[in-house]
Amino acid sequence: MSRSFTGCKRCKARRQKCDEQRPSCGRCQTAGEQCHYAMQLQWGGRTFSRSRFGACVGGTGGMQRLEYSPGEFIYTTKATAQPVSARTASDLTLSQPVDPFSSLSSDQKALLHHFIHDASQITASHSGMQQDICRMLIPMALQTPSLLYATTALSAIHIQALNNQSETAKTAPDIARLMALSLEHFRKELGNPSSKDSEALVATARTLCLAEIHSGAINPNSWRAHIDGARALMRAADATGEESPRSTSGFRRYLDRWYWSIVSLTALTGNGPPIGDVSDFASSDLMGLGGSTDYLDDYWGFSVDLAAVFRQIGAAAWRSQEAEKTGQGFVAGEVDSSVEDDAASLESAIRQLMNRDSDSQPSFYPGAAEGLSPESAQQLLLCNEAFQHSALIQIHRRLRKTPSSSPEVQQSVQRILECTAQIGPSSGLSPWVMLTTPIFIAGCEAHGEDRAIVRQLLSSLHETIRIPNVLQSLKFLEQYWSNQLGEEEDWSHFLDRMQFDFIPY
Repeated sequence: MSRSFTGCKRCKARRQKCDEQRPSCGRCQTAGEQCHYAMQLQWGGRTFSRSRFGACVGGTGGMQRLEYSPGEFIYTTKATAQPVSARTASDLTLSQPVDPFSSLSSDQKALLHHFIHDASQITASHSGMQQDICRMLIPMALQTPSLLYATTALSAIHIQALNNQSETAKTAPDIARLMALSLEHFRKELGNPSSKDSEALVATARTLCLAEIHSGAINPNSWRAHIDGARALMRAADATGEESPRSTSGFRRYLDRWYWSIVSLTALTGNGPPIGDVSDFASSDLMGLGGSTDYLDDYWGFSVDLAAVFRQIGAAAWRSQEAEKTGQGFVAGEVDSSVEDDAASLESAIRQLMNRDSDSQPSFYPGAAEGLSPESAQQLLLCNEAFQHSALIQIHRRLRKTPSSSPEVQQSVQRILECTAQIGPSSGLSPWVMLTTPIFIAGCEAHGEDRAIVRQLLSSLHETIRIPNVLQSLKFLEQYWSNQLGEEEDWSHFLDRMQFDFIPY
């Protein structure tokens, strides 16, 4: 059998497939052994032997690997006062395990512990992804103050929601203090010429962005500023010849995936101009993924080619909205011929993706399929379909100005609700965590009993993943349903009229 990457410690040590049942897996139950699950944190990026630190081990760097219990070790400097032959086994025994969090305060330890075991689940659809995020993020946070405070702020926001205080997460003093400390250190790190770790800086921008969004804050440009900052840092790293954030190394690759997912979702749902240059919105080849092969990204919940369509929808909708402001304004039923051409081309692209997916199952992000259960894989396919219909709704509503009650729009609303119901509420790791956007888009066009279904779905989503922004999404939907000027006014025009800066994420 293949080795288990996310199973219990016993199955990993025996290189056996683990069914990952909790609190005890099937193999441990059968053997009558105690079952333990643990997350091993490690540095992302280069292979260890090729890293700067790894080069010190076994060479002239004066470092050695010191095992203090079976399978557990640290790296120390080599002793010079005593020859190797004179040392005994007792000399290499540590009386107590080494605590990597020993330099942190008790509050910081508690918040990091909560992030590792709970808060990290809200951006992961399966256990392998959650463990990868923690393995890459936590060691870097221990050496980067801005990232440490941003990560603890994200954890504190989740705790606030668990305590039924989602409404006050964006104004809670403790969270505001952690965010302020992160920003203070971030400015210092950005201004320090000796700070060369672009990955850590981009990771801080990413985490601050998520904290702003998850808290439900609607301050103009707060979360957008961090996306722009991440983009600038990536480009600066490219210009200086550093390893590109679009390379195949683990953490840089993850940061790039986050960036393109948030840019694509902002283009699909946002009320402002698309983030990035116009050239960023041409095709999926510009994503730096090394070719035009499409796949379903388990971090996004939708495919690479569909993400490119999202960005093109956002660019076309923004051009149309700007034209309205310089012309006669919004007129129901009137669509410029160039906008209709864009709409027809984009709808055709989505229909082609749907037809292709119905003929053959799309591939997943490289290396992800091995860690997915059949159920998780099927749920990701349903999630991708829900996003496809979300894009169709936006084409009809934002580009063609099709009435909300039209059959074309309502068919997609029904299919999104069906896909969501098949995935179903889950308190554990599941593509369920990715459904805020499609549920919200369907909710904007829902009528009658469907609105009650959307209310129930968003309430269940908040109850299970505890992101305050989900509750904010429901609040905004209620406002939209009550204050919409007419079914011709789509969500983007309503958002512009209300002057909110919000993303259902």
